[in-house]
Amino acid sequence: MSRIVDIFGNPITRSAEYHVFHDESEPDKRWLLIGLLFVQAHHLNDARSELQGFREIENYHGEIHFSALPKSFGGKWGAKARVAEAWLDNYQSSLNDRVFFSALAVDRQSPRYERKRFSKEFHAYNRFTAMALKAGITWHLGPRELDKLVIHFVSDDKYRTTRPDKGMIDNFEAYIPYRAGLDSFLSQSQGEHYPDVTLTLELCDSAQEDLLQFTDLLLGACQVALVARANRLTKRTLGEYVVRWNYDLKKPPWQQRFKLFRKFNFWGFPDENGRAYSNVPLKLHIDDGQLTLF
Repeated sequence: MSRIVDIFGNPITRSAEYHVFHDESEPDKRWLLIGLLFVQAHHLNDARSELQGFREIENYHGEIHFSALPKSFGGKWGAKARVAEAWLDNYQSSLNDRVFFSALAVDRQSPRYERKRFSKEFHAYNRFTAMALKAGITWHLGPRELDKLVIHFVSDDKYRTTRPDKGMIDNFEAYIPYRAGLDSFLSQSQGEHYPDVTLTLELCDSAQEDLLQFTDLLLGACQVALVARANRLTKRTLGEYVVRWNYDLKKPPWQQRFKLFRKFNFWGFPDENGRAYSNVPLKLHIDDGQLTLF
């Protein structure tokens, strides 16, 4: 499977270990959003420390959720929002070298959305989470041509206990590791260079994990960019980051201002042919003139 050998002609196994932080969002009946944050294991503490630094600047140490952002960035009560914006601004300028983010927007009103395949709502959540993971591995890590990949998958425990169909048995914790292994096997059997994936899944209280909160913020910003229904200045400001990133990514990588090629990805499913697509229709418009730079 490996194409690289050592000086003695023995195959070299290329391996990596990543933590993948997971979040989900439903802005309306049409869209289901899945967000995944990829952090290589040896960058984990560094990324957490960088996020913590902005908390220290604002002296704010409470939980940060996109849905609970205040109306304004000003004053004592705006500290949470200032930390949130600093996190996105830092991701735009620096952190993206160590942390990759992928957001999948599932269009449930598309004629090609096969609703009958999902007898329970959580079946769709689980299947599209697995799809987002496979796509994220291919897009963000594909250039490394890994042979083996260990993933520590982290999802918000509080969210999973309050999901829409909480009365049903949710097989998320069993399905995601199983599907990750199956996707690896199927990809390799079709001749693709795709790593052997070993995945462990952990449910974590997001209040104890800044990288889960950061995932929530990035996905919330994608949601606002997509549907443009937020009235609060703070939320729309974060959504504008995603709009600019998306416009920038339409240019060739060597001309991109933010250098987010293979580091940030906002994609949709399904298109008119039942396939994935990159040109997600964003309803949030920016009137500050900055988009003319792109």
